[in-house]
Amino acid sequence: MKQLLCFFLALLCVACQEKTTPQPPDRANDAHTNANFVSLDREQLMRLELGLYEVSRETLRYEVKIPADVFASPTREAFVGASIAGRVQKIFVSENDVVQKGEKLAVLESATIANLVAELIESASAFKVADADYRRKQKIATENILSEKVMLESESARRIAEAKLFAAEAKCLGAGLSKEDIERIKAKPDSAVSSVVIRANLSGVVAKRFITLGEYVEPNKPLFHLVSLDEVMLVGNVFEPEFGKVRAGQPVEVYVGTFHSERFKGKIHSVGAVVNETTHALPVRVLLRNPEHKLKPSMHAEMHITVESDAPELLVPSRAIGIDGEEKFVFVQKSDTLFEARKIKIKEETKEFATVAEGLREGEKIATKNIFFLKSQWKASQFVED
Repeated sequence: MKQLLCFFLALLCVACQEKTTPQPPDRANDAHTNANFVSLDREQLMRLELGLYEVSRETLRYEVKIPADVFASPTREAFVGASIAGRVQKIFVSENDVVQKGEKLAVLESATIANLVAELIESASAFKVADADYRRKQKIATENILSEKVMLESESARRIAEAKLFAAEAKCLGAGLSKEDIERIKAKPDSAVSSVVIRANLSGVVAKRFITLGEYVEPNKPLFHLVSLDEVMLVGNVFEPEFGKVRAGQPVEVYVGTFHSERFKGKIHSVGAVVNETTHALPVRVLLRNPEHKLKPSMHAEMHITVESDAPELLVPSRAIGIDGEEKFVFVQKSDTLFEARKIKIKEETKEFATVAEGLREGEKIATKNIFFLKSQWKASQFVED
């Protein structure tokens, strides 16, 4: 009987031991095997360089590079012409000559000038007579000898003569005669004048000469193209991704192939308001001082425009961002050996950095190297679980 009792007690102890034996943990509830986590052992951590980066709020600063061409500044170039028809009598300059404002470029012989000078002489003579008559009668009028009617008629005649002289002078100025030329003609009315001197209207270089000696030219035909290289304009095109990043006043560094080691500094003068229908780009214009005349029209250049975000934002290195289909993610360190694959939303991205709109908090650490290895471990763990 005692033996039977001992047998049942032994069976009971075995049953209790089986009930209290711990079961293996549920892998579905283990963070190390969670679908969004990657766990590394110590050996892997020692072998891998993950380049941990602490997420912080910073100003995104980067360069936008824009191909550009060099042009003469619109305010530093001019086409010189004549407003009358005539024949080229003399030419004083050649292409690439340096000229000063007011310097003689050519002489144009014209019958129009002869007619205008004749009209000027006639008007000046008529005004001289009318003015003398008015002054004489004004002196007599003080003695009450002349009637008021005669005095008014003399004054009216003087004013008409003065208006005609002013009109004749204006015509001569419009034809290219200078004020000095006009005063000299009025002082010596017997001098014959039938030509006009074409003068430079700015200081610079004769970029192009359009005339030859003896050529007959029509009114408003360009005779010379003058360019001042003290200042040049660069024009480049910015495309849609950068439309909102480039604005007037931003600093620019310019590199030109011929002087690649030298930087030319300036600021954006203007950004176009209308998108080009063919290129879908906006023109960006930069004015540069060019005292040594190193930059010349038609040169190719590259603008480097510094762009900054309006306010500090969560910043992460672009190399830390992985791609999974249409989504982007980073590996966030949860412990020494555990990393979470977390989806994020990017607000703006450059080659170096990206600003994060959602998915990260300031102070969290993320991996920036061996992202491909971490992703392969992450996908492998998901495959095993499936």
